[in-house]
Amino acid sequence: MASLRNCWIVLFLLTLVLSPSKLAAQGPLIFPNGAVNGASFRPPDFPGGAVAPGSLVSIFGQGLGLREPVVAGGFPLPTQLGPLQTRVRINDTADCPLFFISEGQINCQLPDDLAGTQIRLRVINSAGPSNEITVPLGPFGFGFFTRNGNGRGLMVGSNFTDDPDPARRFQLHGPETPARPGQALLLWGTGLGATLPRIPAGQPAPSSAAAVIQPQVFIGDRPAQVQYAGRAPGFAGLDQIQAVIPPDAPAGCAVPVRIQLGNQISNTGTIAINPGGLRCVDPFEDILAGTSHGSIVLHSGLGRLGSGQLGPGPMMGGPGPGHGGPGGGSGTGGVGRGGIGPIGLHPGLHLHTGGLGTMASVGPDVVSARFVRLASSSNLDIGIPPAPANSCQTYPLGAFANADLFAGPVQLLSAGILTLNGPATQLTLSPEPVGSGGLYVAALPSPLAPGTYTVSGSGGAEVGSFGPVNLNVPALLNLTNSLPFGTLVSRQDSLTLTWTGGNPNDVVVIHGRVFSLPSGTTPPYGDLLRFRSHAFICSTTAGTGRFTIPSYVWSTLPAGPLSINVTHMPSADGVARFNAAGLDIGGVFRWINTTAFLDLVLGP
Repeated sequence: MASLRNCWIVLFLLTLVLSPSKLAAQGPLIFPNGAVNGASFRPPDFPGGAVAPGSLVSIFGQGLGLREPVVAGGFPLPTQLGPLQTRVRINDTADCPLFFISEGQINCQLPDDLAGTQIRLRVINSAGPSNEITVPLGPFGFGFFTRNGNGRGLMVGSNFTDDPDPARRFQLHGPETPARPGQALLLWGTGLGATLPRIPAGQPAPSSAAAVIQPQVFIGDRPAQVQYAGRAPGFAGLDQIQAVIPPDAPAGCAVPVRIQLGNQISNTGTIAINPGGLRCVDPFEDILAGTSHGSIVLHSGLGRLGSGQLGPGPMMGGPGPGHGGPGGGSGTGGVGRGGIGPIGLHPGLHLHTGGLGTMASVGPDVVSARFVRLASSSNLDIGIPPAPANSCQTYPLGAFANADLFAGPVQLLSAGILTLNGPATQLTLSPEPVGSGGLYVAALPSPLAPGTYTVSGSGGAEVGSFGPVNLNVPALLNLTNSLPFGTLVSRQDSLTLTWTGGNPNDVVVIHGRVFSLPSGTTPPYGDLLRFRSHAFICSTTAGTGRFTIPSYVWSTLPAGPLSINVTHMPSADGVARFNAAGLDIGGVFRWINTTAFLDLVLGP
């Protein structure tokens, strides 16, 4: 394990989200809700946002340190660090041992003997004391580390192998090196709470220090055998969980993992599982760091409202001005020409695909395409589909934030002119400039209909010619729920979505998002994207005809306005693939069909 220790502490530091560097002349300032679990970054005022004694926390603000970051040199961790002699005081009686200080962020380990339901925290440096904030405290408050450093997506983990050489026994986990059913997997996080033996804050853990309360681990919604859960040997505040992949765990590149301690649910990260141990190849869209790929999507129902959603909405504004949906225009949603969301699930557009568009909506039935090269630092974000069948993941989002298929830098590539033919459809598409590259977006001349669609590419500067590529579109899903504007959704009563149509093996993705409103906010709310939110994504197959959103999902969400999108997509067998020069792992041609329920309310 010695060779891994330096690796993981580096990974921990690399997950930091650094704030802009500007030294505050008036002394340090901690932002509202600015002290969070150092792995999940879950807001402290959201369900499950309490921090735990002995856990790692990240504190965000300004004037906390100098522009140049300072890292502790070893154990025991210091309680004062950097040229400004920065300290973190807890309850005016104890100091928080420090890992890292920058102008905008501090990482430290909470004292292990804290008690009660909240702590008071302030930063003190040579410029003076900061404001004091109150942070909820619990006996545990676990968060997983993820490679993206945002608390979601691919987890920081290691596959346990039977290699006789200890130096090669632990293999860095990822899509290129997935885990197999029955294999042990090591994952890292913080917030398991008390351990035996007790370890004073700032001191490294011994070879074994198991958590007093052992967690339940769920992989793809299947319970997993826990071989060890406690402090990671040789670290302060870092927790290690070793669990065995269940034999019936679903295969996929984004299989969700969570733990439960009492009533507290951790953040959800993802792992890759392949029974053969080979590189994980997503059947819907190949996404691999450092490679190029293409994606062409026929979208139906962007902005389509479900049964009971007719008429003006009382909160988000319903159809018409103020809805704040994709495209940012005045229609019912749709897709702005500045970009298009990757799978039509998100009430907004991700920066990878043009950001929040400001031009008018191009309509509910759209064809889009993107050809991209991912940087070597890119990782899966939520993946596609975002969860294997009959499982879910949840994640918080900041104001105007959206999850995407991947996180990290991309280069947009040109494939020349695209030609699309199908039922009542004849289109040519040219790339529209976005940043240093181009994206393809156009309205379909008629609604997406069952039948065969064909696409070809003439070839461009970076991508060669391809096609014709044929895609069969089946009868599309029809949602049978009626959820009028203002419908109150109870956490105690199950919400079951029902539908007809589709092929039995088609995928159905349920994406929901609850917005946390400041106290005193009254309807109409205008653009809800300006508020923080917590989202969830679940998936199942069309043949089930229904899906009940699990209770553990509701338990992670704040009360507030709720939107739910239900998206129908083909199974892996229904996706058409193609190859072209310049695309390292080829491209996909697929369809999606979305129905939205807006202006619902999740109760307390």
